[in-house]
Amino acid sequence: MVNKGFTLIEIMIVVVIIAILAAIAYPSYTKYKVRTNRADVQAEMMRIAQNLQNYKLVNHTYTGAKLDNNTVTENYPISGTAFYTINLYFSGDTYDHDNDSTTAVKSRLDVGDSSWQLEAVPIDGTIQEDNGTVKLNDLVQKCWTITTIVTPAAPPKPAVKSLPCTLSATSNWDGR
Repeated sequence: MVNKGFTLIEIMIVVVIIAILAAIAYPSYTKYKVRTNRADVQAEMMRIAQNLQNYKLVNHTYTGAKLDNNTVTENYPISGTAFYTINLYFSGDTYDHDNDSTTAVKSRLDVGDSSWQLEAVPIDGTIQEDNGTVKLNDLVQKCWTITTIVTPAAPPKPAVKSLPCTLSATSNWDGR
């Protein structure tokens, strides 16, 4: 009599191989998804910047300009799960979301109605939560606050540490 089918050992070997592949693939996919979401919000910020420039061209000022939802704050993406809150700041607005080096930019924003800054802040509880803030201003200076997880020697919880984000015309938004 010839046995047809697989033995339990053969099935277990296949299950172990699939588990190993999944253990390798899932973290890579997660990192890819985080990078893709950040690139999407960066593209959205560039689109908003173009709309702001068009608004100034027509109205000769940024005063009164809003985001697509007619406010100065919107979640992105608009449909599905939002990963970022995009904030639009104008001259005279006060902000300092992540306590980084925004002082020089803030003082430049205080000189009149000719400047703005966009800031995309990751929403807590999403895959982007510890990925850092993305910024863009009217001079097309941009930066990304690179966030690192610092694991303490003892519990309770790893600390999140953000490296300073300085707006720069030479930044490629990748932290390189």
